[in-house]
Amino acid sequence: MESVRREPVPALRGLVHHYHGFNFPDIADCARLEIPSGAATLVIAFAEPIRIALASDGESEIYRRASFLSAGRAVAAIGRHRGHISGIEVTLSHTGAHHILGLRMAELADGFPTLGEILRREGELLVEQLAGLPTWQARFARLDAYLTRRAADSRVLPAWQVTRATRLVAAGWPLREIQRDVGWGDRHLRSRFLEQVGMSPKAMARVLRLQTALRAHLDGRSWSQAAALARYHDQAHLGHDVKAITGLTPGRLAELRRGAPPGSALDRLPGRVTSVLLG
Repeated sequence: MESVRREPVPALRGLVHHYHGFNFPDIADCARLEIPSGAATLVIAFAEPIRIALASDGESEIYRRASFLSAGRAVAAIGRHRGHISGIEVTLSHTGAHHILGLRMAELADGFPTLGEILRREGELLVEQLAGLPTWQARFARLDAYLTRRAADSRVLPAWQVTRATRLVAAGWPLREIQRDVGWGDRHLRSRFLEQVGMSPKAMARVLRLQTALRAHLDGRSWSQAAALARYHDQAHLGHDVKAITGLTPGRLAELRRGAPPGSALDRLPGRVTSVLLG
């Protein structure tokens, strides 16, 4: 089993968080809950496709995807796979994905679009090239070069107001104060967030508030303390959000984490709770 992580080159800072190369041969049936984290994930698979669905709809619609993007989501997804699984996860900021891919993010938030659908033949060639390279370092270097070129050639630049607003949302600012700070009204800010982030400011705030609460609880605080720290009305309000976003009760989520701290090897981002193994 192989699991290798690396940060991108400095030119991609603020756009790409990190790369994760993985190679797990012949594993039994495995299910993994992917919790919204405020980031976008590009999965590039070299072996068997993953079956993926939204937790909120009871997995009523299953997508079979090898290489795909998950972005702009405010509800958890469940990925299921078995046998040989190998590939790379590229974790990007949402505005970084918008800049590099050059597409409206709200259009990419539906149905887990494949790399071929997003980048056409160029995307398919990238998967073939990465699969054919002999080492993870060579693959990461190829991604560095490809993503740096796309960023440099992009004609799509996130508005500074959106970039600043995402930081203020992450800092817990009320939306009215954010609107006042960036000089945009509610409708315009929402429209630009859908274009450049893929979700509304309110949805982003809900995702990041849940992350704050999960991080606090897994760092040792009680659920009531976590609710207060994340500015929920009360513990019941937090419990409702945990269930609505992840499909699990707070107790069941904590049980499945088995004590793993935020930002563990299971997670895609430092200090965040992005994944839970379901079995």
